[in-house]
Amino acid sequence: MKARLIIAGIVLVLAMAVAPAALAAPPCTTTHVSGNWSWVNNSATITTLDNGDMLVDGDEYGTWTGTFAGSSYDVFEMTFAPPLEGPEWGAAWGTLTATFKGKVGGKNGHMTMFFTIREAANSTVMTGTWVILSGTKALKHVSGSGTWVSSGFDSSATYAGMIRWKGSDGCRLPHHEAIGSGCRQAAMRAVR
Repeated sequence: MKARLIIAGIVLVLAMAVAPAALAAPPCTTTHVSGNWSWVNNSATITTLDNGDMLVDGDEYGTWTGTFAGSSYDVFEMTFAPPLEGPEWGAAWGTLTATFKGKVGGKNGHMTMFFTIREAANSTVMTGTWVILSGTKALKHVSGSGTWVSSGFDSSATYAGMIRWKGSDGCRLPHHEAIGSGCRQAAMRAVR
């Protein structure tokens, strides 16, 4: 009986020592990303709002080089504050959703990314953030976020950030990624 209690005690101590290690997830594989993104506008609809702002929504076709290598179909909505013409113009802000097809870090698939857009008054340079919402095929386990800056003189931008390969290796997601579309909702609040 005494031997059983000693063995039970040893098993309990080992279980308590091993449990935290068993619950800890292996680290995620992270990769710094960077490259270029260019786009060709396809269509746009302009609506003047009651407050004088101008709402522009439309779509475009994107081409990606660098860590993201492929093409995208992008849908955007931007608001432009008055004045809207002349030597000075107001600030602009908006969002864009890109449906990407191609390679990310050498892995082929599709992914959906969400972008915030900011343009200061009297500036042609757009800036913003991006976050990967979801992926398919070899990209179903990728998440990530970063920033982008347009050239200011043509339809092109540079992007940079960090991606993580999750899920398949058992890594645990930070809370903001585990809640899925909460990232998009938070980004939309930040733009407003």
